Amino acid sequence: MLKKMMAVLLAMTLCVGSMAGCSNKDKKDKDKKSSETTTNEDEAAGPQQEEVLPVASLTIDGEEIDTTDYVMCNIDGIDISFDLFRFFYFEALAQYEQFGIDANALRTNDETYQAFLNYVIDSIKNRLVTDKLAETHNIELDDEDQKVIDGNLRKCKEEYSNEEEFQKEMQRSHLTYDVLERMFINAQTYNKVMATLFDKGGQYATTEEDFLKLIQDPEEYAHAVYVMIPFYSQVELDDSTAATYDDKTLSQKISAKNNAYNALDADAKAAEAAKAKTVAEDVLKRAQDGEDFTQLIEEYGWDTELDENPKNGYYMRRDNTGGFPKAMLDEVFSLKPGQVSENLIEDGTYGYFIVKRLEPDMNYINENIDTMIATHDQPMIQKMFTETMDAMTVTYCGIWDKLTYDSIT
Repeated sequence: MLKKMMAVLLAMTLCVGSMAGCSNKDKKDKDKKSSETTTNEDEAAGPQQEEVLPVASLTIDGEEIDTTDYVMCNIDGIDISFDLFRFFYFEALAQYEQFGIDANALRTNDETYQAFLNYVIDSIKNRLVTDKLAETHNIELDDEDQKVIDGNLRKCKEEYSNEEEFQKEMQRSHLTYDVLERMFINAQTYNKVMATLFDKGGQYATTEEDFLKLIQDPEEYAHAVYVMIPFYSQVELDDSTAATYDDKTLSQKISAKNNAYNALDADAKAAEAAKAKTVAEDVLKRAQDGEDFTQLIEEYGWDTELDENPKNGYYMRRDNTGGFPKAMLDEVFSLKPGQVSENLIEDGTYGYFIVKRLEPDMNYINENIDTMIATHDQPMIQKMFTETMDAMTVTYCGIWDKLTYDSIT
């Protein structure tokens, strides 16, 4: 629960979330059956309105601009065509709408719209990171890569009964064939960059030998487990929720307790936190008295990962790239293997922790070394991607400052 997830670097394929048929044939088949059923019902009800598909256009000051070969901006030497920009524009728009920022907000608030345009540019820059890394490290796609790209394009088209349906779906998704192909090229470039630079055996990947030295260095890594007792752990539930509580998974129990806790006012929350602290202090004393720590985790712990296998624990890095509370990390690295924390650890976000440091489990490490190295290398990869993206410069087209929400369709 506490591990910081690495930010999403790049989408692996375009089809997922863009052209439904490319990623989910079963869903397409179901939709087709549903469509057939609806069609039969519609025929009985009378003539239906024909679907209006989006048509690409760029209008500035009431005048429509010819977008053939039109470049919206140049990002670090790479021209971004109107068609490519438009795809990211509508992808970003869909994401904004999920967070409740609708057309009216973008149309009437210039500051909000400018922030939206910046988000679109960042989305494109994010997609271009692996292109820039490939260029910097002389990584080029070969004939085998092209076969993969062509195969993906072919599979995507085969999801549709004919060329007309394929073109309609691209139109619905604000795509052109050139943009679709470019995204598949980008996805394959991502794969090759990762394999060449960051995956096992890659130029920047930590070797097994180096990792084994690090994981056994007590100043670099600490193997630890803990009992986490959240502020919400003791809150009472309403009768209907309580009736099914015992049958819920830990994740469901966390959701139920957290919802009940968040509904309280500040004073009531403080009272619940005090109850949780009392429980945590008792667990701390029992752990210090030598009770089986795994049993205490199973009885009192609220961490979903430890719930699945409390003996594995966490391997925490001194530099805290795992996102653990600093107070916990300081306590863990002050302990020797086998020791339990002397004091209750409180974190304002999560609640209370009782920590025990363990010896590194070399059997577990050797069995999971590839995954552990990948996790270890994530911050380094993230840093390289972020630095590459931040270094990109953008030159905008002449009409950029005149763009409004209604300029692009």
